[in-house]
Amino acid sequence: MHRLLGLFLAVTVFFVASFAQAQATKATPKAQATMKSLEKKITVDFKDTRLADIIEELKDQVKGVQIRMDQKGGVSGNRKLTFTGKDVTVKEVLEGLLKKEGLCYGITSNEKDAYDGSVYLRVGTEFGTLINKK
Repeated sequence: MHRLLGLFLAVTVFFVASFAQAQATKATPKAQATMKSLEKKITVDFKDTRLADIIEELKDQVKGVQIRMDQKGGVSGNRKLTFTGKDVTVKEVLEGLLKKEGLCYGITSNEKDAYDGSVYLRVGTEFGTLINKK
């Protein structure tokens, strides 16, 4: 009987933890809209272009997308990058620009965060992850 009760408790804890994890990584409506926007195909030609200028160009080509940089974490808008692509997704552009620089991006997914749905450029290697911390 004790084994059965222990097994029941272990299974219950597992399912509660799994449910909590699923809720924590669920994309908000704004994050979902951003993920969809990153699938838009665009054409770009950046040659030694400042990251800040690249961000402005991407925001012009993909209306409504917010892109922020982790400046405190080492992402500089003055960093010069090069990438050329014809009919590539915004996701492919971001990955092509950032990967070789040791940078990546995440998408803010927290309805309590003023930047919910924004693309956040940061140091790292994971692309497109949901960020739910404020």
